[in-house]
This record gives sequence, structure tokens and C-alpha cells, in this order.
Amino acid sequence: MNARAALRTATAENHEIVDAAFACFDLADPDGYRRFLTAQAGGFLAVEAALDEAGAEAALPDWPTRRRAGLLLADLADLSVTPPEPFAPLPHFSGKASMLGAIYVIEGSRLGGALLKRSVPETFPRRFLDARQDAGSWRRLLKSLDENLLRPDDLDAAILSAKKVFARFAKAARA
Repeated sequence: MNARAALRTATAENHEIVDAAFACFDLADPDGYRRFLTAQAGGFLAVEAALDEAGAEAALPDWPTRRRAGLLLADLADLSVTPPEPFAPLPHFSGKASMLGAIYVIEGSRLGGALLKRSVPETFPRRFLDARQDAGSWRRLLKSLDENLLRPDDLDAAILSAKKVFARFAKAARA
């Protein structure tokens, strides 16, 4: 089994929990959409900031082009929503494997966002959900996982990191 398949299998339950937690938001309703973006911010902003602090471009050179925090903050501002304070503990990523596990989750959320935006009226701000990847971006990430998570310890670190990020999103959705 390659690293990406192992990561997907090991975090499948965590992914299902997050999907279920976010399924309760009515994205066609202005208040539901505000709550959805606030919950996204509760998980996303601290993770992206921690990846920046850890030097994620060392793990994935095109990391700066993948950043979406500014888009999320702009959508929240358009809706007159103050971003939530990050809850403790703040995420910390050390090492390439740990960063790749976290990036796997938040880049995967971009794919989910492409599906979710179908439920969001076009009159709502949708920069965050509309954020597109560069052509081949997802494939490059998967290739990087397979090339960098060869050792069992590295794969374990990526899985642990991904599970922590999923847990952070689940907690934010319930908050």
C-alpha cells in the first residue's frame, strides 16, 4: 500500500466524523453559512498559521500558493463575522512528515469545498470555497506523500498529524 492510501485508510473514520459534524450547517441560509465559515475558521486558520510557522514550503515547495486563510478571512469580513479565537492547544508541526499529514487534510478540504459550494447561493461570498488549485496540485501532493513517507515512522507521524487536524475541525464544527 502506498503512503497516500495508508493515510486515507488510517484517517477514514476521522474524515467521516468531520463530514458528519459539518453536514449540520445549512449553507443556503445566511446564518447557517456564517456558522459554517466560523467553524471552518476555527479549524483552518490555526492550522495554516502553524504550517507557515513550521516552514511548510520545506515540505511542499508550492505551499505559499496553496494558502487560503486570507480568502476565508475576506469571506468572514464580508459577512461581518469576527473570526473565532483559536482554541488550545495550538497546533504544532515539526518535521516534513508532520507537515505533510496536516497539508493532506486541509488540501483535501479544498476538494470537499468544491462540492459544498454548489449549496451556497452565488450572492454569498465564496472565495474560500471557490479557491482553485493549480493544475496538477493535488497530484503533486500525493506524489510528495508517496516519496516522503517511505519509512514507517514518517508515515506514523503524518497519520498522527492528520488525525489531530481532523479532530481540530470536528471540535470547531461542534463549538
